[in-house]
Amino acid sequence: MIDYGFTVVHIPHASVNIPGKYHKTIVLNEKRLWREMARMTDAFCDELYDAPEFQKRVVAPVSRLVCDVERFRDDRLEPCAKKGQGLLYVRTVYGRRLRNYDEELRNDVLREIYDPHHAKLTAAVEEALARYGKCLIIDGHSFDSKMILKPDNKLSFPLLFPEFDIGTDPYHTPAALCDAVCGRVRELGFRPKVNTPFGGAITPMKYYQRDKRVVSIMFEANRKLYMNEKNMTKSAGFQKTREACHALMQFAAEYVNNMQTGELKS
Repeated sequence: MIDYGFTVVHIPHASVNIPGKYHKTIVLNEKRLWREMARMTDAFCDELYDAPEFQKRVVAPVSRLVCDVERFRDDRLEPCAKKGQGLLYVRTVYGRRLRNYDEELRNDVLREIYDPHHAKLTAAVEEALARYGKCLIIDGHSFDSKMILKPDNKLSFPLLFPEFDIGTDPYHTPAALCDAVCGRVRELGFRPKVNTPFGGAITPMKYYQRDKRVVSIMFEANRKLYMNEKNMTKSAGFQKTREACHALMQFAAEYVNNMQTGELKS
């Protein structure tokens, strides 16, 4: 049994919490807000990726409709900001007005949510590096099974969708790790794809493209596997999917640990 303490589990989009201060800035009626929440929330991912061996968890405390902690801090660097979905959303996924842009509100979000979240993530990575000389970040997500609107406003449809999407970063995700994880997905009886429908894997800016000791990988489960997407409730497949997510977490951590000890090539 290895010590999984070098692994940080990041859950950015599972919350449905919209504090009153931020709720009152939203211009959608409650029905449309709920529909947007259902489309945008990685529902139950805080449970899908809750393997007890992994104690270092950084979970966003509010809905991404309040603050999307996986966007770049600077909107000029964030492709999704061009469609009104930077770290503070002002448009829905289909372009409807969600809220009016307000610089003061954005500053509040930075101060109260975004910056504290990233400080916590950076501190967890720092601690892992100091103690273990390595860090693995597992970025836990899910995706809509029906249709995806990409940042470039192009639609993707289910024909292209896998059951698990493995997101990678060219600098922080070793190719051998990605290949091995895809193989493990198949062993578990699921179809994987890489960076489809979404790509990337989060790394704190302090280490981004600077420190190879920080390894990052994203797991995205197709929501049809574990939930009713119309009413945001768990389906009969939830536990099987959760067990698969736990198995992938363990596999990735063990692989990175073996890379570090020289048993595997990176």
